[in-house]
Amino acid sequence: MSIYKYNGAFSIVFVIALFGLSGSLSADYSKHPKAISLMDKMVLEHNYDRTQLERILTTASREDRILKSMKNSAEKVKPWSKYRPLFVTETRVKSGAQFLIKYRTVLNRAEQKYGVPPEVITAIIGVETNYGGYTGKANVLNSLSTLAFEHPRRSRFFTSELENYLLLVRERNWQADKPLGSYAGAMGLGQFMPSNYRRLAVDFNNDGVADLFDPVDAIGSVANYFKHHGWVKGQPVAALAVVKGEFDKTIANNNFKPSRTIAELEKLGYQSTVNYDPSAKATVVRFNGVDGDEYWIGLKNFYVISRYNPTRKYAMAVYHVSQEINRILEKG
Repeated sequence: MSIYKYNGAFSIVFVIALFGLSGSLSADYSKHPKAISLMDKMVLEHNYDRTQLERILTTASREDRILKSMKNSAEKVKPWSKYRPLFVTETRVKSGAQFLIKYRTVLNRAEQKYGVPPEVITAIIGVETNYGGYTGKANVLNSLSTLAFEHPRRSRFFTSELENYLLLVRERNWQADKPLGSYAGAMGLGQFMPSNYRRLAVDFNNDGVADLFDPVDAIGSVANYFKHHGWVKGQPVAALAVVKGEFDKTIANNNFKPSRTIAELEKLGYQSTVNYDPSAKATVVRFNGVDGDEYWIGLKNFYVISRYNPTRKYAMAVYHVSQEINRILEKG
């Protein structure tokens, strides 16, 4: 429901029925107080043309389904026992093996330059977009505008992403209301948010443009993303842990970033099923599996995967897909 002032009186305009028919509501975000502040900043800091900004934001539409999708994402509502089967599927793994074989030369080049294994790069692209099969159908301008100006908690983050998107539009000479992506505004095979698109996308096919909808550029860009966040070449990701005696339950899922050594975790009751360096930093991850709680030892590279999507379930799903792809390739 919106209230508009007209000739000194207030008239109440009901828009629920209209939204139900269209799925979105024209908002003319150029008049929104937060949009005005953003435009002021962009004119001052980026020398952006205000008329152009107003024209772009006038075309943006509020989409309540975007807010609903943010609230009901699988990472938030699905336990691990139901989350894993959504992503670690036979079809996804087989398609991943085919993708890796098809782009093996490019993936090997990415590993040589950035240190990230081909199966991990492949798994990210597989989990994000099914290897480019589905890169999203949400209007990016609508998504980012809705989240920037309407999200109750993350308005600041999405306002920054909308700022970067508008800069990307100017840099790439895009028509602002045309690109499609995820409900959160991520784009391309690797689903980069606009700030990461501008900062970390690379021209890996040397055609003069870093295009994340191109598989070769997407491969190089995902590898660059991981290197930027501290991927350690040749180091492991995670392993199942066996709990012993009166293990300390309070440290599980207590810290995203590895903060204790493998040796310290063992003293606290967590024995890795893989023989890792006792001095390596790690963290304990707990999932509610099909047969009850399961515990994992996550090392630095597990943490790096979580920088792509800051949830433990996502990082573990990517790792499992990568491992399953390797098993298929090893079988020949």
